[in-house]
Amino acid sequence: MSSHRQIQNVAGALPTVEMLNGKSEVFPRWCCRLDDVLSMQGTMDIVNGTIVRPPKTEPKADLGTPPLNDYKKGYNPKDNQADWDSLSELACATIRLTLSVPLAQRYRTTKPASRLCSTIIKAYEKNTRARRIQLQDAFWSVKHDPTQPIALWIGQIRVAADTLLTAKQLPTDQQITDRLIGGLHKSWSSVKDSIVFATDELSLDDAIGALEAHEININNAEDQSGDIISAAVASSKRFGCSNCGKIGHRSSECRKPKTSTYQKTKAGAAVAVKLGDFDSDSYDEDDNNNEIDVIYE
Repeated sequence: MSSHRQIQNVAGALPTVEMLNGKSEVFPRWCCRLDDVLSMQGTMDIVNGTIVRPPKTEPKADLGTPPLNDYKKGYNPKDNQADWDSLSELACATIRLTLSVPLAQRYRTTKPASRLCSTIIKAYEKNTRARRIQLQDAFWSVKHDPTQPIALWIGQIRVAADTLLTAKQLPTDQQITDRLIGGLHKSWSSVKDSIVFATDELSLDDAIGALEAHEININNAEDQSGDIISAAVASSKRFGCSNCGKIGHRSSECRKPKTSTYQKTKAGAAVAVKLGDFDSDSYDEDDNNNEIDVIYE
């Protein structure tokens, strides 16, 4: 089986690799996408050290010109040291193109490709106890704000869980669910208890669906209570006579003769009522300091 290979142009795929800029949250995405690009290029086995640099071999004495087909076959990094060096240089250049300018300058002389890649990975994968504790604390101590949409709380938990991946501490879906439910504000105790004491343990997706449904119920209840209050205010308005100002009858049924002191503005419009000129013999009931909101005729 031939050990020769052809190299693929990956210039079009490089923009899909998120630039590594020194931030730990970018590293997992950068590493995953870069692996795909290097595999497509044909240099991944050199970068990860699967193929080591072969020893230098003395060229064989050849009386004639080597066949052109040997050059068209491509690279042979397993047996040819020069080919291995060429592919390693190509991989180094590809990796540096995915780094920010300061990082690319820092690692510009780091060779071969396997050493360059391992140096970058070690710089980001320092699983010190302090870092692990910091990331774990960020995940388990985040607070739920009931005044904010529940989607924000769900997003905070997911981001904190993804950040733990940089220290190889990614929690399981069940741990994420426990944190999502256990960290709810006490005002959400009803849905919290229903999930905690459910007969069957809910999955992460089911727990998220339950929280979103509970938020919809809360919003609907608030809307209905607002409608009830508005209806109560409207029903509490008292209607009064435009002739005497008393409540309980229309002006057409009013016993007091109409006088010029009650000025009408326009047909069908509001009426100005003179205060303090009422008959003591009015037959209206409940006239003790009753507020008149609407006057009709």
